[in-house]
Amino acid sequence: MSVDFGRDISVTDLLRTGRFATGTQLVGEACYRRLTTPRGMLRGGEDEANYGIDLTELIGESRPSVIAASLPGRIKNELLKDERIQTCEVELTVSTSGPSTSFVIVIEVTTAAGPFALQILATDVTTELLGIT
Repeated sequence: MSVDFGRDISVTDLLRTGRFATGTQLVGEACYRRLTTPRGMLRGGEDEANYGIDLTELIGESRPSVIAASLPGRIKNELLKDERIQTCEVELTVSTSGPSTSFVIVIEVTTAAGPFALQILATDVTTELLGIT
């Protein structure tokens, strides 16, 4: 039995009119938006008020070692709020170049439609989706 998560316009960093996402691609894009939306930015009720964490804000607020220790748990907790996600594992790779620190975040997600991996590059300035596979 296949699971249908529906279809929506493909949106990561920008709206792609005429391009749609389905299945695990749709859920992967939703995960990325959840990790790049500052908490409290969505209008609505309690669920919307508790939606999102802004990776760039989190990365810019503390020392890299503190971030590396806390970020996987925070990401996992945020993504598991999505009822389509059954399990989620997060791995970080930290790179430092002078005063700049970047994190490559690999997230392994399992849904009823199958597994996928999400790769994100995050710094205190930008967040970039490297891929959904």
